[in-house]
Amino acid sequence: MNPVFDRRRVLLAGMAGAVVLTVPPSAAQGRGGPHRIMHVMSFDSPWRWTDGQFAGFKEGLGPDVQAEYKVFQMDVKRNGSRDAKEQKGREARAIIDAWKPDLLYASDDDAQEFVARHYLNQKMPIVFSGVNKEPREHAFEGVPNVTGVLEQEHFVESVKLLQSLAPQVRRLAVISDSGIQWPPVIARIRAAMDRLPGVTLAAVDQVKTFDEFKEKLAGYPAVADAVVQLGIFNLAGRDGRNVRYQEVQKWAAINGSLPDTSFWIDRVHFGVLASVTISEREQGLAAGRLARAILLEGRTPGSLPMRPTVKGHPAINLARAKQLGINVKSSLLLSTEVVTGYEWEHTP
Repeated sequence: MNPVFDRRRVLLAGMAGAVVLTVPPSAAQGRGGPHRIMHVMSFDSPWRWTDGQFAGFKEGLGPDVQAEYKVFQMDVKRNGSRDAKEQKGREARAIIDAWKPDLLYASDDDAQEFVARHYLNQKMPIVFSGVNKEPREHAFEGVPNVTGVLEQEHFVESVKLLQSLAPQVRRLAVISDSGIQWPPVIARIRAAMDRLPGVTLAAVDQVKTFDEFKEKLAGYPAVADAVVQLGIFNLAGRDGRNVRYQEVQKWAAINGSLPDTSFWIDRVHFGVLASVTISEREQGLAAGRLARAILLEGRTPGSLPMRPTVKGHPAINLARAKQLGINVKSSLLLSTEVVTGYEWEHTP
């Protein structure tokens, strides 16, 4: 996919709360009015990850479905404290309680913890996507009005892609902010290590500040051959406010001397060397198909299994490869999305 997608501000530019978007009615649906769908996103828009999920959801729901949407951004990149998240959750729930949607579509983990969990075992169906935690951690198992799509990273595939670029990679350092979604990801990484013979975890760190992040990254060359970056949204600067993840990623790309990977395409655009990324479109598409089964086919959410998407999307940043002195084989260029520069060179 092209990074231009991230700049198609198709949904919510400048939105602080919620906005109503209406899909043109379809006579084929044969209903008395549009389905009311509330979409609560943990993060914000415009951003490729969130916008891509929502676009995929509408695609999966189908063009023949008459739907009216309210969209609420929790924006947890900026509202990173628990108090701020709880306030955003209350704001979203007030809209839900007043509008009474036919379905709640909640994306990423914070929307589950601070919004969706308040409506378990109620009439309103809930469909989620982008969830890193296991369903039991959100108390979703066995709940009749919940289903959704799990976000599980392509860790083994990403490390093998790194090794195809840098065969010396044997010791990995994993670094993340302190977000609630990352311990389950770290647990899955640990469990997957037996699928990577000869590869070890040299360090696993969760840090709270940008200064700690810099310190850890500077020390990794002494103990590791490559870095696995997880969340970098909730790293506090010296003023106490979260540093923009784009600034964190830019610093890492300029100052980091080790090959690195993450699991999302925008991170490759901002300087990670390579990744088999999680497709935001596939996440939303699968969620939209679940919503269609509920709204059009009369299926109960609890009868629809909660599964991860399995299709990964390989990508390489050639600018980062050049910076690290890595020559990329033509066979890899033909089989991956190739990012030729750094996103900060094109955007403020």
